Amino acid sequence: MTIHHPHDEQSDAYLRLREMILSGVLEMGARLVETRLAGMIGLSRTPVREALRRLTSDGLVVFRPNRGYQVIAFSARDVAEIYSCRALLESEAVRLVAQNGLRPAARDRLDALIAEAGELFAADVPPATRRQKFLPLNNAFHDRLYSECGNAALLTMIRKNLAIPAGIRNYFKFSDARLGASHDAHEKILRAVAAGEATRAAALMREHIWTAKDSMIDPAEAEAATARAPAPPGGPPVLSRA
Repeated sequence: MTIHHPHDEQSDAYLRLREMILSGVLEMGARLVETRLAGMIGLSRTPVREALRRLTSDGLVVFRPNRGYQVIAFSARDVAEIYSCRALLESEAVRLVAQNGLRPAARDRLDALIAEAGELFAADVPPATRRQKFLPLNNAFHDRLYSECGNAALLTMIRKNLAIPAGIRNYFKFSDARLGASHDAHEKILRAVAAGEATRAAALMREHIWTAKDSMIDPAEAEAATARAPAPPGGPPVLSRA
């Protein structure tokens, strides 16, 4: 007989509900009813309740009196503002990495991630499968690159911001062409970093992030939101429709 410990059930509920939010199964603004969620994941209401409290602390869920829990919802303006912060922080991290130089082990790992992603895009697999497999490679590339910046405070701010966009839009709605363009951008950024071209590497990262933002917002929303959001240093963001 399997004995289920309350702590294990709480952790299980938290991880499963978090994944449902980040993957888009539970959409932005969706009401989160404890009994319904418990039925969906096959657990009782108690661990679900605790999971919702943790997700509220994470910033993925909000609680409103008389309305209960809801998945956090972001407007086009929210997206533009968050990505403005990302462009500033992440381009600075990349500038520092290019300026300071990559350690051999880090360069090897980044090369391996680029190569694995390249094989994925060359393979004859369904677009949905390719998107699902590219997401962890994308995250690993950014995380490994930024971890070489040598600035712990900057890394903390970057990782806090990176935890937010996942809940804004469903990553798996990105087109195959957009993901391919993202992979190409990673290659260019890594080449600039490896060559010690700090200014160029930072500019490439800014464009990469603003292009990703543009893919997450309808064109009309993007124009209105960008008009209200501050642009990063070096001129206005480059918003590619590719």
